[in-house]
Amino acid sequence: MARWITFALSLIGLAVGIWAVSTSKQKAPEIPLAREASVNPYAHGVAALGLIEPAGREVSVVAPEPGLVMDVFVEVGDHVEAGQPLFRLDSRRLEADLIRAQAGLEAGKAEVARWHALPRAEDLPPLEAAVTRAQAMVQDREDNLNRTDEALKKNAASTRDLSAAQFSLEAARADLIKAQADLAKARAGGWGPDLAIAQAMLTAQQQELAALRLLVDRLTVRAPRAGVVLRRDVEPGEFANGEMGRGSLGSLVIGDLSHLMVRAQVDEEDIALVTPDAQALARTRGAAPKELSLRLVRIEPYARGKTDLLGTNTERVDTRIIDVVFEIVGDAPPGVYPGVSVDVFIKAGAS
Repeated sequence: MARWITFALSLIGLAVGIWAVSTSKQKAPEIPLAREASVNPYAHGVAALGLIEPAGREVSVVAPEPGLVMDVFVEVGDHVEAGQPLFRLDSRRLEADLIRAQAGLEAGKAEVARWHALPRAEDLPPLEAAVTRAQAMVQDREDNLNRTDEALKKNAASTRDLSAAQFSLEAARADLIKAQADLAKARAGGWGPDLAIAQAMLTAQQQELAALRLLVDRLTVRAPRAGVVLRRDVEPGEFANGEMGRGSLGSLVIGDLSHLMVRAQVDEEDIALVTPDAQALARTRGAAPKELSLRLVRIEPYARGKTDLLGTNTERVDTRIIDVVFEIVGDAPPGVYPGVSVDVFIKAGAS
């Protein structure tokens, strides 16, 4: 009985194997494409990858130096004018230096004012009294010299007494000259070179204050030109690096959306087919592709390495491309934004 069961199972397995082999030779069903391929509408044309960009290209705004972000004044979609504040970094250290510089400026102004206030009214009477006393001392020494000279003639004094009286008179005259000089110096007021030094120090303080104010104002990042805020990657309390790596965006991105452009990357081998009056169109990608009429603006005369890739297996990455800039004719349809990739087709000119 077991032998018949084993024989029956063998027959079943053989039948299953024959069925599997026979069905495996059938052609697999073809799966339709999710979207139709983007086909060049021109019989003789050039196809290129295009990127939509604002008029004049977008501007990536970065902080002038690393620092803590204190305030952000704009939101995505806001229209800004040139010079309008966008965000502000922490400026407290510079503001502390500004306070010290302001104090130094006031000290410099006080020093110049002090020079102009000279001489002090209370300084003159003592000096005038010193001159009067010196004059009286000279008169007394002159009288003493005359008396000594008369006494010498009468043999009542010696020549030594006359010499002493003469020396005393000269000393009194020297004291008078010094007192008169001190009085004249006080009446003349401040010394000119002292004023020059004080004014130079005051000017230095003013320039230091102006420099600090410029540094404080520098930490308020302003819009380099008018446009619309397309992207915002900074928040209060975050740390701004103050630098932007190659291919990365800044803290804010600003662009002019009054009209849009398309930057097509034309292969260096095909650029000879593009003429200044070439007819062109762009086709968006996605579920609902749209065609955009283009007008050639310029061909940028510089070949560069290809950096924006389509992602296809046959795409070359060692080629060089020429940027050809087009303007979208008319208003861009909804769903067309800066940074979107489009397929650009350019009608080839006569060779």
